[in-house]
Amino acid sequence: MKKVLSLIFHLSIFIFSLASQEVQFSGEAGSFWAGAIRSKNRGDFLLGDIWLNGKFEAFYNKSSAYAEGRAGFDETENKTYAELKEIYLDYTTDFWSLRAGRQKAAWGKADGIDIVNVLCPKDYSSTRSLFDDEYFAIDSVRFSLNKGNLSLDAYFIPIFMAAELPKEQKAQLSSIELPEKNIKNAEYALKLSGYFSRFDISLYGFYGWEDTPFLDYAPKIENGMQTEIEINAEYKKMAMFGADAAIPIGETVLRLEGAFFPKRHFQTAAQKILSGGENTEEHNNLAALAGLDWMREGWTFTAQYFCDCLFGETENLERTRKFEHGTTLSISKSLLSETLKLSASGVLMLKDFDSAIELSGEYSLSDSIFLELGGYIFNEGKETGTYGKYKDYSSIYLKARYVF
Repeated sequence: MKKVLSLIFHLSIFIFSLASQEVQFSGEAGSFWAGAIRSKNRGDFLLGDIWLNGKFEAFYNKSSAYAEGRAGFDETENKTYAELKEIYLDYTTDFWSLRAGRQKAAWGKADGIDIVNVLCPKDYSSTRSLFDDEYFAIDSVRFSLNKGNLSLDAYFIPIFMAAELPKEQKAQLSSIELPEKNIKNAEYALKLSGYFSRFDISLYGFYGWEDTPFLDYAPKIENGMQTEIEINAEYKKMAMFGADAAIPIGETVLRLEGAFFPKRHFQTAAQKILSGGENTEEHNNLAALAGLDWMREGWTFTAQYFCDCLFGETENLERTRKFEHGTTLSISKSLLSETLKLSASGVLMLKDFDSAIELSGEYSLSDSIFLELGGYIFNEGKETGTYGKYKDYSSIYLKARYVF
């Protein structure tokens, strides 16, 4: 049934394009190579990607259609891939609009840090996800109301889409239990935004599923003896209430963002589960961020502080700390009549002092051709920490793009 509905939807997009008053095509072709600089595999390629990304837009009166796809060749795994990133239909009036299909939406005003941005799941399956934020589109219906400087977006997401797990983690799982595809397991989301002369503000609400699973450990018994530990994965419900604001102050912009997760599930430590405990515990959870942006004469400066607070005891949890926090810094400068852009950015966790740093320079040979050279450095702190575990992925990369 799902394949039939998908075929009907794709066919409607094709028919719509034939009847359209205006059709636009755009896209990008490129290559991206990254080689390790700090590990026993120094010099090996961590990533080799050649891709073609295409976008299609068609317009007819108050309606429009959009589709975006990507195809390429992964040189490190020696295989081709193709994916439909987005495809949807739009109908827009002065007061309301409706969008149906596979679509992306980025919530919040944070730069590179997810606070309220819970709508679209991430792709952790490829090394590529370490270098670029890879989010999946969701199959959903979005109904919007617009009145003056206020807007309201309501989402109905009938079928849950999970984040794609790292291949190494997925290979260790004995089973993955996804939510059943029925109406009671649908997800719902709401965003209310106001755009005013002195500030912008948005309120968010979400009820659905955590997009990464929780693990359950069980000994496997054969002939009265334990032979191995089975690891089973399952998904849990989650709710989120959040808000963000952007406040211009002279040449700077202050950004604020926060999210509260009531009775959020947290992974229990493996030894507690094997001793007969539950695989999760529920705790209230608060995440927040404050950022400052400054732009002038080709300079862009962004600094952020973020924190995550878990309420209650952590003695049974895989997570051992109630409070985690960190900071980010990003600086870029345009030179040579804006043909050269130099950038430096990094994130530092303030408990273990582990960090990730990116340095890059992009030169535009023309309005369509861009060359970029850069590097990623992952550092351990006092302990392995969030970014320290990626230390062997420190690399230098070369990227070439043609935009059309």
